[in-house]
Amino acid sequence: MIISIDGIGCWGEGLHGWKETEAILRGQAQHDRTSLKLPPPESLPANERRRASQVIRLAILCAEEACQQAGCHAGELPAIFASSNGDGYIINRILDSLASPAGAVSPSLFHNSVHNAPAGYWMISHKSHQPAVSLGLHDETLAATLLKAAAEAHVEERPVLFCVYDAPIPGSLGTVRRTGASFGCAFILNPTPGSVRQLALSFKEGQCTGNPFASLPESLADMARHNPAAQILPLLQAIAQRKNHTVSLPYGANHLTIDLTHAHS
Repeated sequence: MIISIDGIGCWGEGLHGWKETEAILRGQAQHDRTSLKLPPPESLPANERRRASQVIRLAILCAEEACQQAGCHAGELPAIFASSNGDGYIINRILDSLASPAGAVSPSLFHNSVHNAPAGYWMISHKSHQPAVSLGLHDETLAATLLKAAAEAHVEERPVLFCVYDAPIPGSLGTVRRTGASFGCAFILNPTPGSVRQLALSFKEGQCTGNPFASLPESLADMARHNPAAQILPLLQAIAQRKNHTVSLPYGANHLTIDLTHAHS
């Protein structure tokens, strides 16, 4: 299955938009992992902007940047949002509240805790009536979501928004589910050939071999090792460097192979 990438969005710790991320992946800038700036998306109404958590901001910023790059109207795109961890910060606050003597949970915390909260905020911010799916498949979230989004674009014969994101989990949950940094990425996937960047996806038996993060700067390699969404960084590096490249993503006992080609390579 072949799919084109028409737009890219990328935000995370030390990665404030695709332009900055692209320069880092090309070796033209240093990665400052201590820096994290996630401005509230201006597209959200004032009430939702105040309530939006860091994870919601991360997802929406990535998705909006991808739409802007592709020249797409955000409200007209079907969307696939995905996260391995969900909003661990919100869940931890709810657990702390439940363990307190009062045991009261804020309604805003509760409605932000559901897995499809970022998709819901996205639809509110862009007045979208398009279908939106929210996925979570532990460490296989990225592969499953990319496959789902590409298949939907082909079947429906229209562009689809693909957005993956994960952030650290504080508290006791974070000790058993380590996630080292916040990271999110979004693509506009188009079934029509013609883009400079094309992906050929194939599902293969057997697990991945080798070190997929060997070519990344160490700070980004560490991010990719400890953030399920950031497993996409080797593919982003090849896109930034305009190189044809093959990436394999774990999918249970099997793996998804992604062959990237550039029209002008």
